[in-house]
Amino acid sequence: MKLRRYTIVEACEEAGVEQGFVVECLRAHWVVPAYPAEAELDELDLARLRLIATLKEDLGVNDEAVPVILHLVDQLRVG
Repeated sequence: MKLRRYTIVEACEEAGVEQGFVVECLRAHWVVPAYPAEAELDELDLARLRLIATLKEDLGVNDEAVPVILHLVDQLRVG
């Protein structure tokens, strides 16, 4: 299954987040672009951005807890 590719600007619009938020997630390696050479994200990356936004904005999760939660989510997906 081929997933759609998004530029960072398109990803912001699609995920409903600010560009600074996406940059923060990329710098923290919470989101690793599916296509790093082109700095493009796919639909799975967008879902991860939405999850992080929900964790931080709606649930009040701090930056130290985000990678822990993401790791647990990744373990569920693999298992």
